[in-house]
Amino acid sequence: MTAPQIHGTRRSFSVSDALETIGEDLARIREEDKLSWKDVGRVLGKSDDRAADYSKAVSEMPVSAFLLGLREWNGRLGARVLAMIGKQIGPLDAADMSDNERLSKLLHLAHLLSLALLDDGIVDDDELKGIGGAILDEVISGLMALRRRLATLHDGTVPAPLKAVGTD
Repeated sequence: MTAPQIHGTRRSFSVSDALETIGEDLARIREEDKLSWKDVGRVLGKSDDRAADYSKAVSEMPVSAFLLGLREWNGRLGARVLAMIGKQIGPLDAADMSDNERLSKLLHLAHLLSLALLDDGIVDDDELKGIGGAILDEVISGLMALRRRLATLHDGTVPAPLKAVGTD
């Protein structure tokens, strides 16, 4: 049986929480990259005071600014808010990654996860933060590129994104 297309399974979330999450990400990026609000505003196509307002969730960011931020910061802006609704962001193509690099990244992730499991058999939040999202994104991107390649070998269709185990 296929999932309903119109009223499928949805995660509930608060818009104010989503705005706060985007704001937190924007403030963290500014701090990590040692940017001024003027720099952030330039990327978003907005003024420095408007960019600062977004970080405080004082006002909503327009889609155009959000998309510019997604492109500039490679998912560092947007990944957490999309996860709130069960979605993810990642590059469509990992053609620049060789099959050896894909395997190496996958094995590296497996190694890091196995180390995190050694102490108590659970990957806790601190251990997951230590692994980081970048390596997960690289592995996902590489695997999705292989899935697209496989699909074109069979019938020319691009497969739907993978679903996590235990999700609808």
